[in-house]
Amino acid sequence: MSIDKAFLHDWIILDACCIINLFASQQARDILETIPNSISVAAYVRDYEALRIYSGPIKNVQESSETIDLQPFIDDGLLLVVDIETEVEANTYINLAARLDDGEAITGAIALNRNWAIATDDSAAAKLLQNESPDIVLVSTLDLVKYRVDTNKPDEDTVRETLLNIRVRGRYEPSRTHPLGEWWQKFRSI
Repeated sequence: MSIDKAFLHDWIILDACCIINLFASQQARDILETIPNSISVAAYVRDYEALRIYSGPIKNVQESSETIDLQPFIDDGLLLVVDIETEVEANTYINLAARLDDGEAITGAIALNRNWAIATDDSAAAKLLQNESPDIVLVSTLDLVKYRVDTNKPDEDTVRETLLNIRVRGRYEPSRTHPLGEWWQKFRSI
């Protein structure tokens, strides 16, 4: 996964897990504002998959949940909602839907046919999409977060809290083989 390669594309489309993790970070606006590409999300993902995060106190985060409200980001032009537009995209979706969930299949169909980068934290989906199109550029939530950290240089407490929120509120833990796994662990242990 390479954020630099993603920046060669005009668009990055976020799948549900990335939307959930970015929203859970409580830094979504700052992260989206930092990314130089246009960012999009499939309407299906917005409407049916990326719906809630845990919002209770960090020691009992499951005590309550919060609706993911993307509308402020859409209204401010930070996020564009897109949908399948062509027969070719629809056929790609049908092919992918046999092996992925609907949101990932729609996201993948749009990205593959429009030559967009995809942000996903689902390693199985990433592997399948890479097999479908070896040239597809995949990034993760951590790539987006680290880009913001490298660009805006927030203090270590903010970075640690951002990653803690992703882990606890978004229920995400990168695999041990994730290219940014050591970076994640560094802030986890501070």
